[in-house]
Amino acid sequence: MAANGRPSRSLESFANTPREIPIDEEFSIYNETLQSDTTSLTSSILHYEYENGRRYHRYGQAQYLMPNDEAEQDRLDLVHHMFLVMLHGELFISPIKNPQTILDLGTGTGIWAIDVADHFPSAKVIGNDLSPIQPSWVPPNVEFVIDDFENEWMHRRNFFDFVHARTISGCVRNWGRLMEQAYDHLKPGGYLECAEFAIDAYSDDGSFKQDSPYREYIDNINKAGEITGRPMNVAPLLQTWMNNAGFEDVTERVYVLPYGPWPKDPKLKEIGRWQYVQAPEGVEAYGLRLYTQVLGWPESEAKLHQALVKQQLRNKALHIYGKMYVVYGRKPGVE
Repeated sequence: MAANGRPSRSLESFANTPREIPIDEEFSIYNETLQSDTTSLTSSILHYEYENGRRYHRYGQAQYLMPNDEAEQDRLDLVHHMFLVMLHGELFISPIKNPQTILDLGTGTGIWAIDVADHFPSAKVIGNDLSPIQPSWVPPNVEFVIDDFENEWMHRRNFFDFVHARTISGCVRNWGRLMEQAYDHLKPGGYLECAEFAIDAYSDDGSFKQDSPYREYIDNINKAGEITGRPMNVAPLLQTWMNNAGFEDVTERVYVLPYGPWPKDPKLKEIGRWQYVQAPEGVEAYGLRLYTQVLGWPESEAKLHQALVKQQLRNKALHIYGKMYVVYGRKPGVE
């Protein structure tokens, strides 16, 4: 911890990796298909629109540029499992022992909310999302609410012990305001935890080239996010925004996510197996609408370029990794 109370940005912040990641020259490509069984809620607000072969929500005036179809639901469940591997089986890293009122922003398929409700059976867990894609059979202490968390929150102030948000970059116009709303609705001593992918990529051995399709893709979706006013690469800013909102003991951890099972380290290899499956699927999920609606690419050209990106991410000669930022802070008051 630095003298100013903020966590150090030294190499120790990379929570699951040394400076360079040793490569396992013997690795084999993980090519099993993994599927999740998710059942959509039956709801009168189940209105969708279809575009470029994908399904998107139509709730209110909210603009969310990622699909909510079955393929995306499966990918989100893969991401959840990858988080469990990354966090050693834990559902969060905030030092809160027994939260009794929990809010999950952008709950998606609801898989995190359901797991945390099972883990804390006496807690009340609320999952918030724009799309009613959560299962209908859930623990009795879980409630799913269809709402836009960028609007004024319907909950009482000083109500929640824990507010959780994960992989919602590209959905938020004003992160400062979101942090302030979380602060206002947490009890004194409650925690906010946010986790986001850094929209960038790295390699220690130079195998990731700056003139590659994936580099162009990263630059394109970051540009599109700026145009829409919903930035994509917010992960490195979470700590600053949380501090500015008034949170104390703000802590940042950065985790490495290999794109494939090429590392020697068994834990990184396991994370890489899941990344090898979900990351190529995320290329179109994150990028298709941004390319066509925001950047003005024809659908055929957008899909062709993103197919090249997927091909690159599956290239076992490339030792690419991403970073996941997990940041938490405590509202001042009784602990």
